[in-house]
Amino acid sequence: MKTLIKTVLALSVATAMATSHAEEAVSYNITELTSVDNVVNSYGVQQTNIGKALVAGQTSYNFPVDFQYLDEDDYDDIVSYAKRNDEAVYDLFEIDDEAEELLRAGNPDANALSWTVRWLRVTGGSEHQKYGDAFVYSYDGNTQTPTQLQIFDELLPGSTELTRSTIDVGQGMTDNGWIYGFSTAPYLPLEPFDDPDEDEPEIHWFRDFDQRGWISFDGTNVFELLPFEAKYGGLSAVYDVNINRQVVGTSSVALNEATLADIEEEDELCLKDSRIEDAPFEICMQNLRTRLYYSNAFLWELDESGAIVSTTDLGTGIVDPDEDDDRGYTSAATAINDNGIIVGFSHFWWDRDEDRPSKNERVAQFAAVFRDGEVIEFTDRDDYFESRALDINNQGIFTGYMYKYVNGRPRTKFFYADANDDEIVPVFPEDFFKGSASYPHAINENNIIVGEGEVEDFVDSAQTPRRRHGFLYDMETDAFYNVNQFLSCEDQAKYVIVEAHDINENNEILATAWVKKPKLDSKGEPFSIDGQVIEGAEEDVLRAVYLTPIDGEFTINDCREDLGETVERSGASTSLWSLLLLSVFGLRRRK
Repeated sequence: MKTLIKTVLALSVATAMATSHAEEAVSYNITELTSVDNVVNSYGVQQTNIGKALVAGQTSYNFPVDFQYLDEDDYDDIVSYAKRNDEAVYDLFEIDDEAEELLRAGNPDANALSWTVRWLRVTGGSEHQKYGDAFVYSYDGNTQTPTQLQIFDELLPGSTELTRSTIDVGQGMTDNGWIYGFSTAPYLPLEPFDDPDEDEPEIHWFRDFDQRGWISFDGTNVFELLPFEAKYGGLSAVYDVNINRQVVGTSSVALNEATLADIEEEDELCLKDSRIEDAPFEICMQNLRTRLYYSNAFLWELDESGAIVSTTDLGTGIVDPDEDDDRGYTSAATAINDNGIIVGFSHFWWDRDEDRPSKNERVAQFAAVFRDGEVIEFTDRDDYFESRALDINNQGIFTGYMYKYVNGRPRTKFFYADANDDEIVPVFPEDFFKGSASYPHAINENNIIVGEGEVEDFVDSAQTPRRRHGFLYDMETDAFYNVNQFLSCEDQAKYVIVEAHDINENNEILATAWVKKPKLDSKGEPFSIDGQVIEGAEEDVLRAVYLTPIDGEFTINDCREDLGETVERSGASTSLWSLLLLSVFGLRRRK
């Protein structure tokens, strides 16, 4: 995974589409995997070989704003924020006088609740409730409703609602049902703080740690993997687990002494008299904690009961730094196979032949294999300036991406390589087109890689990114496919697969797709304007979908006539149909 959390809305009216299926050569059936009614969007993460799956959810309905901590100035800001921005948000409106009265009473309508949540998301500082709102769900294959895991979140004080201030990231699930990932701690209010410059005591929101790895052995209870260096919370993450109960990820292993001094020493940042009067010590520490830790790739080994029996700091690729070089070098272990071969990334010297590095020696982060106590890299600096390894199978074949400049713009290109080779040589298959960015998510035991890639070739920008589609690459035949074209024309009209996130040994694919659903407001009710429900209003939402192979053959289904799409060719007869982009935080679907 290894990365996805988004918010997308668009109004539309359903259009009937007649399709003919007599000549279809369909490779996969598609099923919406989740029926999660408390979030807008869901995303596929990983599935097992026995039909279980892990799903992520984001953007919940009825976010529990704790109105007791808002004052009159806050309400003024929310109303003003709505007035300034309503033209930019097409399905929200200014807060009128009647709605403002309800808002100030702590009982907002859906429109005012939406603006309040948006305001909380953009309001900085520690004086306001925090918004996280990312969840993990497990799907057992037998029921349509997945089970939500409560990782570290807690109830708001005096409430029956969770804070929803945590960000929970599920990374995977094993065949025996172990679920793992990493999460933040919840933000909770500290005791009232007396600021001499304020008339009333202030409330500040604090969390105990910024990131911590976890494993759930039963899908309910969560076991924390504490970091090696845990002062002030520490950092850890779990990225993968193998059949031998070897767990890999990252852990803080040391402290930045300069930052520690800012936190702990008299007359430095956090203990200055003037600073102590402005905010609690915990808030100053929380603000500095992001630069307090040095983190390395890390290995935990567990026994049959799940208890930790050993830990190993896997180190970094930095060798013999200058004694005056105090920069923080890091590494991460992103995947491990059942033979114990680990892949990930690490800092390395840019000049791999450098034996007397200077204080400011150039460094970069490159894909790495952690093998036999070594941290091995293989990136060609002449063509690529950054890289990551992301997944590995039991044959030692692994996949990842490397950054290069294409026509002056940085693009990721996916690769595969053999970790068993003495000299690791990455192979870069042809993807959607030369200037397309491609990103792999997983490789299975059949040496099939799935991921996502750009399908548009215009000059993009942060404001107008290119749309992406899920892909499948078969190493045996050197064939690259657009996963959408494995579906029937009817399913291609209904779904647009924007990423293929995992593939098991049965070649079943867990993916994420756009699909139209009846439009709901922030309370999960049918969308209305001035109390009038808008009949036929729809929105494009993201859904985790499960793709099941029909006959074992990868055959594309040409639906140009039915869909009216222009098809381009790339690689092994791969056609493209431009429909949409899966972005990280919220773009509307474009037609």
